[in-house]
Amino acid sequence: MQRADPFLHSICKEIRKCNKQVSEDADTFSAGFGIVNGACHNASVSKPRSEVEDMHRESDSRHRHDIAAGRLSKRALVIVILANLVAAPAWPQPHSVAGVDADDVLNIRSDIDDTRDVGSSEIVGHIPHDATDVRVTGVSVDLEGARWREIEYHGTIGWVNERYLRPTSLLLQPPQALHCAGTEPFWDITIDGTDSTFNSPDLDAPIRLDYLRFEPGIGRTDLWGHYLSSVDGVYSPTVIVRYTEACSDGMSDLTYDYEAFLLGLGASGAPAYGCCSIKR
Repeated sequence: MQRADPFLHSICKEIRKCNKQVSEDADTFSAGFGIVNGACHNASVSKPRSEVEDMHRESDSRHRHDIAAGRLSKRALVIVILANLVAAPAWPQPHSVAGVDADDVLNIRSDIDDTRDVGSSEIVGHIPHDATDVRVTGVSVDLEGARWREIEYHGTIGWVNERYLRPTSLLLQPPQALHCAGTEPFWDITIDGTDSTFNSPDLDAPIRLDYLRFEPGIGRTDLWGHYLSSVDGVYSPTVIVRYTEACSDGMSDLTYDYEAFLLGLGASGAPAYGCCSIKR
């Protein structure tokens, strides 16, 4: 059986309380029920689907009465808050194309991060309107009132308008491989189970690292610890990665989905800050 995520477990405890007070009939809350109950099911901590549906039906008459009397309890509002916690605006998982007509495609453009102009950026590929396997790299840039995301689609890397992407999965999962870098001091580290490396201006060449272990954040789904070590034991970096969609490298206009705290860079043990993207 799949191990339950502790963060989702706490959410689902609230869902069981709310299910008796809020039903699918209220448009305000129906989306929240679908998202959170779906997430609970995926995390193997929700009640069986039939039982959830029965609870919704049983609460139907009471819910209508509460709305008519204007007495929705504070607990009912928890469903909206929890839905927002579970469904963040953009996941690192594969994305689907949305809002593109059936007879149209989504253009992939190159070098938007350099040209800063959509019209002069070459179209290097197209994505079908019904594609469900668009891979975001975790890098974005705001341009002309829109956010553009760097993506990879069937071997083509480029940029697409974020408004036409939707997460294929609702649950945030840790990326399998990351490239993280920081400034002042300059450093970069590749986190990969089979090919991890560390580099800095003080080194003549990158140092290969053994990937020791991965630890998820306690009670969080957006926080992960990566523990590594060089073969000779001289370097033993720990990288704490958090999903924020708001990391800046301080040297460009790019925004990264992941921020990183690097421990073990120096003898003092002081942490260094940086940003991460999905390893290509």
